[in-house]
Amino acid sequence: MAAIAAVVVGAVVDAGPLMSALVLHFARQASPGSRQALIGRSRIADYLVREPGRQQAFLELFDSIPKINTTSHVIGELQGLQRFRGGEQRDFWMTSLDWLGGKKLDERLVRLLDLTSSPSWRDIVCRIGPCDGGLIELALKEGTTLLTDDRRTVAPLAWSLGVDCHVVEDLLPQE
Repeated sequence: MAAIAAVVVGAVVDAGPLMSALVLHFARQASPGSRQALIGRSRIADYLVREPGRQQAFLELFDSIPKINTTSHVIGELQGLQRFRGGEQRDFWMTSLDWLGGKKLDERLVRLLDLTSSPSWRDIVCRIGPCDGGLIELALKEGTTLLTDDRRTVAPLAWSLGVDCHVVEDLLPQE
């Protein structure tokens, strides 16, 4: 993990790891007694749910990234991924917005028709969709690391296109 943290100046981040980062950051602000309950009723990656050591390593990884890049498609997914309601939802978003501001969030629009202007990208979008295709395109365009939880579709395709892509779970120590 230290090796990736030292190399990553900015990263393109997929919806899954971004939501996990937001939830764990929110939980970090909660009282110690309610932290795990809050995490338990949230949507975060399975490899983090009951693993405080991995949660800490995950937070350290994301704390080490000074700039988070993502697409507007990913930002659009976040509300559907979060499970908070009422005042807790408001607190979650206020905490998340402050954290994302500190991470210099750069939300990019990757337009569907621009993305599919070539036959190869049209095929990619048809196979994995515009959200994941847009993330790979953004990482290629920026020449930066892509962080994902999707080892089935996003990571293999990104690797085949020469993207420095990492499955976040693989960057964390095993418990």
